[in-house]
Amino acid sequence: MGELVAWGLGLCLGYAARNSLTTFRRIVFFVLAILLIGTLITLSSGEIFQEPWLVLLDVAQVAAAALIGLFAVPFCLRQLLRLARPEAR
Repeated sequence: MGELVAWGLGLCLGYAARNSLTTFRRIVFFVLAILLIGTLITLSSGEIFQEPWLVLLDVAQVAAAALIGLFAVPFCLRQLLRLARPEAR
């Protein structure tokens, strides 16, 4: 279940930050948010006490989902909106 949370939060983070990554400071905050979310997911699931290396896996999942949310989700939403609009004739 933690993987679904990691992917969902990563997609939301990437989509929310798509227009704000303009300066180095904001990019650093974006990376720190990815690290924090991945660590909190591992901590809240209790996996950190059994296998501490799973933090790396959850952080990587959040990072991959955030990149997808940053680039692919806005493109897909634009395409869906374009298809959903009736064409003027």
